[in-house]
Amino acid sequence: MRLKSYMNIKIKRQISLALLLFFISGAVFSKSKLEIFQAKIDSIVATVNYSTSIQIVSADKYDVLYSYKPQTKMIPASISKLVTSVAGLAYLGPGYEFKTIIYTDDINISDGVINGNLYIKGYGDPDLNSNDIRYLAKNILGKGITSITGNVIYDESFLDNSYYSLAEYYSNDTKKQYWPYVNALALDKNSGRYNPASSAAELLAGELQSGNVQFGGIVVAGVTPTGAKQITDISHSMFDVMAFMNKTSDNHSAITMFKVIGAKYKGAPGTLEKGQEAVNDLLVGMGNSRSSFEILEGSGLTRYNMVTSDMYIRMLKYMYDDEKNFDFFYRTLAIAGKDGTLSKRMIGTEAEGNIHAKTGTINSVSCLAGYAVSRENELIIFYIAMNGFGGGNGMPRQKQDDICEIICQFSRK
Repeated sequence: MRLKSYMNIKIKRQISLALLLFFISGAVFSKSKLEIFQAKIDSIVATVNYSTSIQIVSADKYDVLYSYKPQTKMIPASISKLVTSVAGLAYLGPGYEFKTIIYTDDINISDGVINGNLYIKGYGDPDLNSNDIRYLAKNILGKGITSITGNVIYDESFLDNSYYSLAEYYSNDTKKQYWPYVNALALDKNSGRYNPASSAAELLAGELQSGNVQFGGIVVAGVTPTGAKQITDISHSMFDVMAFMNKTSDNHSAITMFKVIGAKYKGAPGTLEKGQEAVNDLLVGMGNSRSSFEILEGSGLTRYNMVTSDMYIRMLKYMYDDEKNFDFFYRTLAIAGKDGTLSKRMIGTEAEGNIHAKTGTINSVSCLAGYAVSRENELIIFYIAMNGFGGGNGMPRQKQDDICEIICQFSRK
């Protein structure tokens, strides 16, 4: 059975030193097998008439199995979310919770009356939904609250108010209608809402009134005062947020996380610029040249993100070597033929179930990067970027799938 999780990969790392030396020495390494492997991929690349960059490396040995124009700068599209994920684990940690907290400026609510305001403050939870708001209202009602003398105030100050990120910043970039509305107090992925923070607060106030809470104030924007008392909260885990982001390629989640990383790194409010600083420092700290990448936002919607295969391979190797977090990261990726954006790809091939990766697609850009399990259970890191083609994405994706099948068929014996 092929490797499916980090636990299996970890077992592989425990192969005896003697066997490792045996492999490294070349005693069972067949050069002709590698040449055949490379020739198969070359035959696919020969049919490509657009910009392409490919690199394939063993995760353990870190030997290059295949390389084609590795220094070419490419538009990564949504494989940018891999960068956001790695930065999220580095700066926020796997145990991070994306919270929404209810506060009040009344220091004593034991009498059932909030003599003052009720605050709902968002801390950048991209998955906050209407049922979560109802849960918060239920918790407030459970504390015996019967009256609020002040206002219900929504606070989205944890992130900035550049709600549409880089939309219309560059004249020839992805158009505004494709950019999600990103703020600190979201609701139901901000679908169709002009002011989701206000909608969240209105829903909260309505639920409380339905529970017979007397409310004489209004719903209004504001900032939670220092020293306000927490009443209740709700959160979504880093794993749930990251898995949804990576498997479905959710742009709203990615840009939100990018800004939350910025807030953690440089303080609130979180901004794209602060997220950029955090990502730049992390990638350079891995040994990447600053000139080898430009990550302006975390989703990949902009055509002004630029990367090289060396940067991605080094980053994915960095995650593989991180024994505490690799399984977490690995499990958030889409699986070929099984789920997410790869659910309908590579079905019935040797790559099905053996590719854990992130897709990337915008107009004339198609990319795929992640991990493959070879025929001998060797974990292999790969990066495939294709830019500048005409028509749809079907042909580039098929070529990527064909390359992935070749990787999964690879054998050193």
